[in-house]
Formats: sequence, structure tokens, C-alpha cells
Amino acid sequence: ILARYLLMLSFNNCLDVARHLPYLFHTVTFLVCSGSLSMRASTHGLVINIIHSLCTCTKPSFSEDTQRVLRLSLDEFSLPKFYLLFGISKVKSAAVTAFRSSYRHANERWYGNERSFSG
Repeated sequence: ILARYLLMLSFNNCLDVARHLPYLFHTVTFLVCSGSLSMRASTHGLVINIIHSLCTCTKPSFSEDTQRVLRLSLDEFSLPKFYLLFGISKVKSAAVTAFRSSYRHANERWYGNERSFSG
């Protein structure tokens, strides 16, 4: 529930992301590649929203190089190879999956290649 709440807050850019960045990524490290499919998609969405918030925030102001790296990271995290790192490589849309019911269906399983961190 907390992860989905953070996901919704981060979508609206209500979080002071820069100030809370260590806490947010501490939470992400515990949640990445764990839980149901919707939970893993929520974690992926949270990371995307954090990076997006950093790209659009006015304080602190980042250098052009840092902004370029953030925008590049935002693009990269939307690629299928990064879906694999979050254990959501079998979904068509991570955003839609994040807000589905957290009920685990019988056909929802971990596949060996989804838990691998090689890409």
C-alpha cells in the first residue's frame, strides 16, 4: 500500500524528491524485484516518477550535464531491458500493471530469466 501511495504522490510531483531522495531509493532497494507483479510494476513506476521529478524540479538546480543524464536515464528505464531488472519483462504496460489488483493469479509466476540481473 505504501509503494502505491508513493507512486501516486510522485506522479503528481507532490514529494520534495531532492530532499527525500536517499529515503526513496532506500525504499526502492527493498522493493525491487519482490512481491506481486503489480508491486514490481509500482516500484518501477516510482523510480520513473522520481527521475521525472528530478528532471522537472527547480530546486536544486542541476547543471546541463546532470539534466542530460537524468533525461537519458528516464528514457533508458522505459526500455524492455530495464523491465527485466524489475521482474516485469512479461508485461505490455508497466503503468497499467502497477494499478491492477495485487491479487496473484495462478498463471503469474517468477520466471528464472526475470530474476537475473544480466541484461
